[in-house]
Amino acid sequence: MIKKIKFIKNLGKFYYFSCRANELDLHKNTFIFAPNAYGKSTLVNLFRSLRDNDANVMRARKTLNAHTQPEAVIIIDGENYVFNGTEWNKTYKTIQIFDMPFIQENILAHEIVHEHRKNIHRIIIGAQGVKLAQELTALKESEKTRHKHLDILIATFSNAEFVHSFDSFLSISDTEEEIVGSRIQKLEQDIKSKESESQIKALENPTFLAAPMFDLVGLKTIASQKIPVVHEAAEERVRVHIQKNFKNNAQAMYFIRHGLDFIQADCPFCGQDLKNASNLLTAYQQYFDDVFRAYQKNIAIQTEAFAKWNLDNDLTMLVSTHNANVGKVKQWEPFIGTTNLIDVDTLVACCRPKLAELKVKVQAELEKKLKDSKADIDLTTLDFLATELAGLKAAIETYNDVLTAFTAKAKVFIKNLPIADVDSIRRALVKEQEIEKRFKAEWKIWAKDCQATKNNLEVLRAQKNAKQKELEDYTKAIFASHQKRINELLLTLGADFEITDLAGKTDERANEVYSDFAFLILQKRVPIRATQEDAPSFKNTLSEGDKSTLAFSFFVAALEKLPELDKQIVIFDDPLSSLDENRRHSSAVVLFDLSPKFSQLFVYTHKKDFLRMLFDKMPDNKVLQIRSDKTNGSRLESFDVEEDRKGDYERIVDEMERYIEEDFGPRPETIQGNIRNVFETVLKTKYYLHLAEDIKAKHGFAVILTTLFNSGFLDEALKPRLFDLCSVTSGPHHGEIVDAQAKKLTRDELIPLIREAFALLQRV
Repeated sequence: MIKKIKFIKNLGKFYYFSCRANELDLHKNTFIFAPNAYGKSTLVNLFRSLRDNDANVMRARKTLNAHTQPEAVIIIDGENYVFNGTEWNKTYKTIQIFDMPFIQENILAHEIVHEHRKNIHRIIIGAQGVKLAQELTALKESEKTRHKHLDILIATFSNAEFVHSFDSFLSISDTEEEIVGSRIQKLEQDIKSKESESQIKALENPTFLAAPMFDLVGLKTIASQKIPVVHEAAEERVRVHIQKNFKNNAQAMYFIRHGLDFIQADCPFCGQDLKNASNLLTAYQQYFDDVFRAYQKNIAIQTEAFAKWNLDNDLTMLVSTHNANVGKVKQWEPFIGTTNLIDVDTLVACCRPKLAELKVKVQAELEKKLKDSKADIDLTTLDFLATELAGLKAAIETYNDVLTAFTAKAKVFIKNLPIADVDSIRRALVKEQEIEKRFKAEWKIWAKDCQATKNNLEVLRAQKNAKQKELEDYTKAIFASHQKRINELLLTLGADFEITDLAGKTDERANEVYSDFAFLILQKRVPIRATQEDAPSFKNTLSEGDKSTLAFSFFVAALEKLPELDKQIVIFDDPLSSLDENRRHSSAVVLFDLSPKFSQLFVYTHKKDFLRMLFDKMPDNKVLQIRSDKTNGSRLESFDVEEDRKGDYERIVDEMERYIEEDFGPRPETIQGNIRNVFETVLKTKYYLHLAEDIKAKHGFAVILTTLFNSGFLDEALKPRLFDLCSVTSGPHHGEIVDAQAKKLTRDELIPLIREAFALLQRV
């Protein structure tokens, strides 16, 4: 649905219109009022250009003296449709337009000529019927030339001397274009592989690398130990003894260790025999000595093993194995492609000096520990060595992953070695190369042309006969229903004629279809065209209103036949401007019935009575008007139908009510006169038949009141109040009511009079 005409520049009288207010959003039913020459047709052509993507329509409406091309932005279903002066960024096809160009091109001008009848035929049979007729014409024309063209294409193929047959070459699927190249490569590789099969099977696979390794974790564990830690079990035994026998645990350990140095035979404190405690002391000392000796032995073994570890030799082995692998991979390259190995030579060259340096430093720290088991050695060097070796190991694992993939690929290659002999493979290669040639530019064009021609020739004759019957069956049914609907619409619109004998015909000379029909006027058949100038015909029998009504009926009947009618946006530009009020009312009824069937309805009109009919009949509507001036050009604004249709009485009452609330502008004397005017309007309307003579004689308010009171139409109780109000608004009276110049009142004096007038209006 069209949401908004957002922007128009340099298009007709729309010099520069920019819509920023939500109040200009368009509704399901949108009515646009404007006098002629304000820009209604310009807006219609804007939508015609959008529908047909016709930039010429826009350029033809370019504002005079504008320096740049027209521009426009329309919002439809939340998307911007933009005309940039050259083209639309996208089109909106589901727009139907009924306007004067449609009438003149398709239905009538001064008379219905052959071109109109062809257009009428297209309208009646609709998009499906037009498509059928066009297809039939195309089939007839193609049949005359296709055989000759196909012979030329076959000769071109024969001269190329292909291995493929004509049909097999032509039937090569377009999907082959992307995959034939890989098949050619495979066959070429198969030829090489078959010729080198024995050589390939003799090729060796590369060897996996083993990273240099040493138990640095265990080495770090033993090297980080000290005697107190080694004696942890023995100390636990002593701690249990202390908990059981000593009051002050903090001094117990010192006491025992130093006390042992003074022991001879008996306890140095109490003199008692230590015979019973000697087993405990001996066991403790023995345990201490065993652990210490074991720790010393482990340190010596680990230090010696680390010293014997030939890290440099391991690194050299890596390089040697890698160089051998490079040669093996290179031999496989012609068959399974390139394999990129990590440059182990460079890798080892980079890490060898650092690893050697770290090994020497670790060895030196181990020697310190070997000499003094209680020494605190620098273990960070050992951590650095472990980190370097881990990095080297990770690189080797990545290297071996590549070898794993390589080995699998090599196994698959050997498994898939072709069974066929070389000659058979070469013949298959020639056919594949012809398929590849099929997708060269010149043969692509040939195949597309040839396939289309061949397909057309195979089905053309049967297709032509079927299409002819299909069109005949379709038009027979649709013309009957179309004539019925047109006549229903003509009756609804108050026309005093109907159409008859609506049918499709063929002009054999031009090979084109057209429509023919006649009119029934007072039960007399009147043809579209008469052989004699003075004979009844469309040209001299139908009025302009009748012709417009006929065009409208043709359009609506065709519109209702459109597929997916609920998606259509329908635009009527002054649909029946030349009709009388009764036909305009009937047209509004037709549009009211049609509106729910469309996605959106637009009606442009310069007739306010027609606008009000539409406004009153259709819900969910929006009314806009086109305003224009010489300086700013045309622009869209909201249009208040209810406000516009108010008579003098309603406007005066609204003005008086507002005057009570706020001093909004009118002078007091204007409001003072309005009090009198509103009473005159009410009384003249209600008692028109009784006041006809006074109204005709242009008698004033005083005479009107006198007539009504004398005739008894007004309550006598109101007489003093009405006369007083008359005297205030019309001047003083002496004995009888006279019309005289009223004295000027202030706003404060007027407000109570206005309220009194409103109260009296309810009574009269």
